[in-house]
Amino acid sequence: MLLRIAMALAILPAAFFATTIQLGVARNDDTLETVARDATEGITVAQAIKLSLAELDELVVRDLVDDTPLGSNGYPANYDRKRTEVHDNLVRAAVQSSANDAYVQPLANIEYALAHYHTLVKEAFAADARGDERAAVDAYQRANQVMEGTLFGEADFIDKANTYVLNDTYDRQQARTRSTIGLIAVSWVGLIGFLVVLQLLLARAFRRLVNPPLLVATVLTVFAGAFALARLDSSAHHLTAARLQAFDSVQVLARARAKVVSARQAQGHLLFDPGRGAEAEAQYQSLTEELFRVQDRDRAVALAQISQGANVPEGAGGMLAQAAVAGANRRDEMARRTVVALGDFLAADRVMRQLLDYNQPQMAVEHYRRGLTFSQITSTIAEAQLEKQAMFDGHARSAAAATARLDRIAVATAVAVLALAGLGLYVRLREYGA
Repeated sequence: MLLRIAMALAILPAAFFATTIQLGVARNDDTLETVARDATEGITVAQAIKLSLAELDELVVRDLVDDTPLGSNGYPANYDRKRTEVHDNLVRAAVQSSANDAYVQPLANIEYALAHYHTLVKEAFAADARGDERAAVDAYQRANQVMEGTLFGEADFIDKANTYVLNDTYDRQQARTRSTIGLIAVSWVGLIGFLVVLQLLLARAFRRLVNPPLLVATVLTVFAGAFALARLDSSAHHLTAARLQAFDSVQVLARARAKVVSARQAQGHLLFDPGRGAEAEAQYQSLTEELFRVQDRDRAVALAQISQGANVPEGAGGMLAQAAVAGANRRDEMARRTVVALGDFLAADRVMRQLLDYNQPQMAVEHYRRGLTFSQITSTIAEAQLEKQAMFDGHARSAAAATARLDRIAVATAVAVLALAGLGLYVRLREYGA
């Protein structure tokens, strides 16, 4: 009777073991969903808004410098295409953020300010077309103040809000996953202990040292629990790598790309309005120092040394310095190339400003129009982003694969353990005619 009761009670630890593994897999999948979906959708769209706004503002000064022909609506064709892109990104952000009221107001603020920006830009284009340079400069200056004073700030808020939600949710779900792994370990040890006790009870009752079916059940439980914990640990490792290594680099590079575009806008703004020379220089320096800066040494010298194969100096700061980890593998080299491209971009800017200092404005404009180093740095950053994104996607896939069908395996193991334990008891009872 006692053995039959023990056999009936075996259902409890086996079911608890299977349930805790299923819970662990579910929580791990929730964390994966947070990282893979929220990171690649919410934050990426928020950063796309900032980049497209920066590109829109850069495009305006480029069109004003080039005297680009206007369409029937008062805007150049390329401006219409870019503002459509901005609108599409806002719609995507609204869809992603529709469940959270915290994002509704910033998006509404962008829509409102953007309409004002379009109006001022139209005034600047119209004044430039009729040859009124002062009016064009004043209108664009007001438009630029709207962009930098309102639009960029709201776009940054959406980016930071999405990042905060991701980090907070990720941390909470990771903590839940770790606590569940503890439960799995307890249930695993408990089930093994129960099977060992049952083995001892059968040995005492029937004077047989080993019950083969029960021994197989115990070994199966040992391997199943170890496998489940190893798979969950592997998945957590890939999730951490995806979140803290790959996607952080994607974020930094996305922000860096927007800063480069803003630096390019500052160059064009200077050419369009030479009277703001000192202000434009300060703005350009501030933006590029956010990309890369060094302490107690000349930045141009440091960048030149990096271009010749030297490592990024220890203690260097800025977005591109964060992404450029010194090393021999291709990913590290790709990140280092972004810093080299920045050095070329800064060198080209110095040439343009020297031409202005030598009273050669037309040559400075031609140098600006070529924009070879600007194209190089933006394409290099974009390539580094794609590489880091591929790294992120690979870790996310590996994290998902690590726990694939693990919940089903846990249920199958519990059923097999119960069946083997029942078989072991049945064999002994039949053997002794009980």
